[in-house]
Amino acid sequence: MDYVTREQWGARTPTKAWTWLRPSRVEGIVVHHSGVKDGPRGAVAVQAFEAHHMTTRGWSSIAYNWLVDDRGVVYEGRRKGAVGGATKNWNFKTEAVCYVGDGDEPLPPDAANGLKSVIDYLQMKYSGTLWVKTHRDLASTSCPGTCLYDWVCTGTPAVAPPGGVAPPVDWDELIRYFWKVGNQLRIHPLKRGERGSVVKLVQEVLTRKGVNTGPIDGVFGWRTKRAVQAFQRSRAVLKANGVVSKETWDALFLG
Repeated sequence: MDYVTREQWGARTPTKAWTWLRPSRVEGIVVHHSGVKDGPRGAVAVQAFEAHHMTTRGWSSIAYNWLVDDRGVVYEGRRKGAVGGATKNWNFKTEAVCYVGDGDEPLPPDAANGLKSVIDYLQMKYSGTLWVKTHRDLASTSCPGTCLYDWVCTGTPAVAPPGGVAPPVDWDELIRYFWKVGNQLRIHPLKRGERGSVVKLVQEVLTRKGVNTGPIDGVFGWRTKRAVQAFQRSRAVLKANGVVSKETWDALFLG
């Protein structure tokens, strides 16, 4: 992804020292929008956003951890790993990603793919365990607009430009992701009660294999447990306990 650091876009010095996220406490990703339809673009837009937060609202820095403009360029908001200030009651448990644009307007393909690249990066960073929601899911607000909200609800898909094709799959990155999650499952297998993108991925794969998991919602409920058990019984070498261990993960994707 095209990435611009705080130094490169001319960020101001924060008025308070950073507070750092504890990775073990991070649960999800929250998507926001600036809501500005016709305004400055690129680094100038990010600077204007920062000025609004620091000068007008009196905050210590720009509120978001990540920002993505309409061209798909990714900007470092608060320093990597710092607690954000964009989602009240959730800042210590989430990373905030903001689209610098109006989420009520159709999402440009480059913007969608830039946002997806940040979300995919964060999922890899946190071993694929994060849920992805919007600001309106966690507070009384219209943010991030109707079109961006719908994009998040459909699973943050890559978007092909008009007359074009979606960005190619980075197979090396994908393989690293599967190995990383598999190794994580050696220590913490997925079981009933778990939530997140890894659960949703397991549900999608089981469904494609003809095993009914119920809703593909990222929630490991009793239907998902039964589906995992049914798959495990179809593989004689697996223990049919309804828990997604590394062995079950490997069988799902490599078997």
